[in-house]
Amino acid sequence: MKATVLRALFMWLVLFIILQPIFTYIDYLLDLQVKANTSYITQKAATEGMVTASMKSEVIANLKAVGFPEASIQITSSTETVQERKRRMDVYVSAPRMNLFPYNFSGVAQPTRYYGHGSIMSEYLD
Repeated sequence: MKATVLRALFMWLVLFIILQPIFTYIDYLLDLQVKANTSYITQKAATEGMVTASMKSEVIANLKAVGFPEASIQITSSTETVQERKRRMDVYVSAPRMNLFPYNFSGVAQPTRYYGHGSIMSEYLD
C-alpha cells in the first residue's frame, strides 16, 4: 500500500516536471505572437499614416486564429488622425494571458495580459 501511494505521488511530480517547461514555452510563443502582430500592424500603419479599421480587424483575426478571444483583444494607437511624414506613431496591442502554470514558484502575481508596443515614424505622403 505504501509503495502504491509513493508511486502515485512520484507520478504527479514527474508529470509536473515534464509539463512545466512545455507550459512555459507555450506562454512564450503566445507572447511572441502578440509582439509579432504589433510589429506587423505598426509597419503597415506607417505607410497609411494611421491605424485603420481594416488593419485592426486583420490583426484581431490573426490573434483569434491562435486562440485569443476576439472580444478581449485591444488595439490602440497614439493618434486617430492621419499623421504627416516624420511624425512618431505608437501602436499598442493587448491580449488576455491564460493561466497555464499549475504552481507559482515566485509568489509574485503573474501578469494578466500580453502586451505589445511598437513605435515608428509615419511615411504617409499625400
